[in-house]
Amino acid sequence: MYGPMRDRPCPMCTNWLGSVNGNASDISQRASLKILGRSPVEPQIAFAQERDWRSLEFVQIVGDDYANDLGLLTPDGGESPALVVYRRDGDNVRLFWSSAMRLEMAEPDQDTRDAPDIASLWSILDLTPEGRGADWYPKLEYAR
Repeated sequence: MYGPMRDRPCPMCTNWLGSVNGNASDISQRASLKILGRSPVEPQIAFAQERDWRSLEFVQIVGDDYANDLGLLTPDGGESPALVVYRRDGDNVRLFWSSAMRLEMAEPDQDTRDAPDIASLWSILDLTPEGRGADWYPKLEYAR
């Protein structure tokens, strides 16, 4: 959401986390939910307060080992967003499922589609006659 190369968070991650925040209390009844980021946790928390997200827990990853191990770092120093699920197996915690959104997954003239497709935004827009639209993308702020 808020990689170290960004001054402001990713609009798509922001959109997705907004809907996750609304369900975080329900999710936490069945699973532990953490939002991991490579940038310092302070700007992540400040942005969460700006958006009035009260149910998400942000964690700063120290170093790049975690992102490297999952193959999330891009050649330019950025990262691919990902959803990662772990499962406790006795005293061990094991990777259960993961999916990352990589640029090479995109169709020509399309955004990549993978992990964020579970966002309610796309599910709802896909039900409308106009669909997602060819030139629309979520923004961090809209004119009022």
